[in-house]
Amino acid sequence: MPDSRREFVKAAAGLGLAASAVAADPIPRRKLGKTGLEVTIVGLGGARVGTHRDEAEALRTIRHSYESGINYFDSAAAGAYGLSQRRYGIAMEGVPRDRIIYGTKTRNRTYSHCELDLIQSLAGLRTDYIDLYQIHNVMHMEDIDQIFAPRGAMELVERAKRDGKVRHVGFTGHMDPRVLVKMLGAYDWDTVLMPLSVTDGANKHLSFERTTLPKAVDKGLGVMAMKTTGVGVLHEKGISSLEENLNYVWSLPISTAILGCSSPDQVDRDLMAARAHRRLDEAKMSALRSKWAGSDFAALESWKVDQGATLASSGPRYFGD
Repeated sequence: MPDSRREFVKAAAGLGLAASAVAADPIPRRKLGKTGLEVTIVGLGGARVGTHRDEAEALRTIRHSYESGINYFDSAAAGAYGLSQRRYGIAMEGVPRDRIIYGTKTRNRTYSHCELDLIQSLAGLRTDYIDLYQIHNVMHMEDIDQIFAPRGAMELVERAKRDGKVRHVGFTGHMDPRVLVKMLGAYDWDTVLMPLSVTDGANKHLSFERTTLPKAVDKGLGVMAMKTTGVGVLHEKGISSLEENLNYVWSLPISTAILGCSSPDQVDRDLMAARAHRRLDEAKMSALRSKWAGSDFAALESWKVDQGATLASSGPRYFGD
């Protein structure tokens, strides 16, 4: 048995996982824009493994994701995400660093606060560098001014790149696609993380798929999808199946979909859909959009700016990623 495989089996056994997980069929991978990286079309989200009350189960979920073939792991420095970073660091102990891609984020806007976030991220993940560092939760036009102001977040990011602590840079936002379009033109980004789903595609008034996605693709960015299942609401309430949600999003020009999982069983469910995925043609995509055209978007996409609102400025609630 090769040393690397022996290490996998030993690590899996130590976390109570079956060795069969190691031998699972490979998960489809796609290029992450111009980064030179290839990511699995399922990325593990950090929020659920960060908020899990059972740390042992959270660690099993993380390690099972890796042993099953997932190579992209999402986190952030704030709140529960901060705990996910620490749990990633524990669960991935002994894994060769080049086998995993860490994406993390800062929600702060000043140099000093972002520096503290980066220090926390490196320590929690037990790594010397971050593969993808993201300016998180860009909600308002004013955010962009703050991010690029003297001694702002981007000044710290540029220094971290020079120091080798950050390899690639992206940004995230879930509230207003028009704000993300403005952000796209502000820097030579590597990636963008945005909400993409059947409901977003059907929303003719306020859609990331219609407004932001084409411009991100034109710029060669790696696009990552979040809220693909309406934070679980769409399939958990029987509104739309998990497979329908995921097949729709994977048929868009994206690199990966970030999915939250609370157990190894949930990981397996998502990976079964990933391995079975076949790209939908435009006729089927259009049919799904039509199916959702009459949706109550304000209820199903509560993280977006109020439906019908002007360009986001200040005031809307924060719904998290």
